[in-house]
Amino acid sequence: MKSAQSLILSYNKSYPEPRQIEKYRAMQESLLRFYRGTCHLFYDRLDTIGAPKDKTRTWICGDLHLENFGSFKGDNRLVYFDINDFDEAVLAPVSWDVLRFITAILVSGDFLKYTDKEASSIARSALRNYTAAIIRGKALIEQRETATGLMKQFFDQTANRRREDFIDRVTIKKGKRRSLKIDNIRTRKLKPELHKRLMDWLPGCLASLDKMNDLAVRDCAFRIAGIGSLGLDRYVILAKQKSTGKNFLLDMKEAKVSSLLQHLHVKQPEWKNQADRIITTQSRMQFCPPALLSSEHFDKKYFVLKELQPIQDKMDFNLCGGIVSDMEHVILSMADISAYAHLRSTGRHGSSTADDLAGLVSRSGWQKDMYNLSQELSIQMGKDYKAFLEYKIPGRA
Repeated sequence: MKSAQSLILSYNKSYPEPRQIEKYRAMQESLLRFYRGTCHLFYDRLDTIGAPKDKTRTWICGDLHLENFGSFKGDNRLVYFDINDFDEAVLAPVSWDVLRFITAILVSGDFLKYTDKEASSIARSALRNYTAAIIRGKALIEQRETATGLMKQFFDQTANRRREDFIDRVTIKKGKRRSLKIDNIRTRKLKPELHKRLMDWLPGCLASLDKMNDLAVRDCAFRIAGIGSLGLDRYVILAKQKSTGKNFLLDMKEAKVSSLLQHLHVKQPEWKNQADRIITTQSRMQFCPPALLSSEHFDKKYFVLKELQPIQDKMDFNLCGGIVSDMEHVILSMADISAYAHLRSTGRHGSSTADDLAGLVSRSGWQKDMYNLSQELSIQMGKDYKAFLEYKIPGRA
């Protein structure tokens, strides 16, 4: 088995060194942050340990963990809670997403403050929920009107959050001019030449899009977000709606090839580009895609452009107050949502039918096999994390 350090360094070697350092520092903070930043390593370990026999072909998120769920406003401006990251999305066996999700539960104990025994119980319950939802065969949604407990509290918090307040927090206003706040935590100043090129390019880009052609660009900056995507080119854009005077923030994120492909033997569609892959899969798996979603080409790279949502719209487990039953309620809802996303994308562009998925999860011993393999993967990821802690990041004493 190859060392975690060699695999991680090799995977990230194409990124500029400052971004590599930033990513490695984040990954050394905790096992969960390490897990989030090493999707490629997870599938390498799955390859080595042995992937389960699964002939289904489903559109999967690919990087299904607890912090890739969140709320957002859709094109219809209603609030939804769903999977919200599809950078690694591919056509693959459905069990791959399930394993990534269940393993995430098992490695999140330090972060969520639950014991190994409690993690095991929640993981088994999540598998039961997922299985039951697949067998029911109906792709439902998690919505504010029917949500209960912590999920309802989270929906209410999100629905009552004003975009203006969010924009005020991340921008600076001097007289009539508003610009992005550069804090080197969430945003970083662009080099003048790149800032000018992006500012010159954006008006033409937005003018060509039906839902953005009323926006005037005010400022842009480099955006720092996520763990796995820290090495990518990513920009935050401040724009103002000409007709109403309202301010908007946009997220423009580089789209790269999914790290799962090197482990897959499933023929993929011929995408126009990687951004098209991400957006198309997202549109299939989500009930309602987020507002202002499009694929763009800038600086010889493809990007996914969408409205920027507040970072708080990721599920805040601190709301649980350390109560395990509340955390379990949220995680079981995520298991249901995962099943709905898989069902929603069945029979599309080479994917299996809902009956195929139901046949797989109904198989005797399937849940037990998924749990046992996830546990083995979680133990391996723990070992890999400890090994990576020994890596001396350049510039760190």
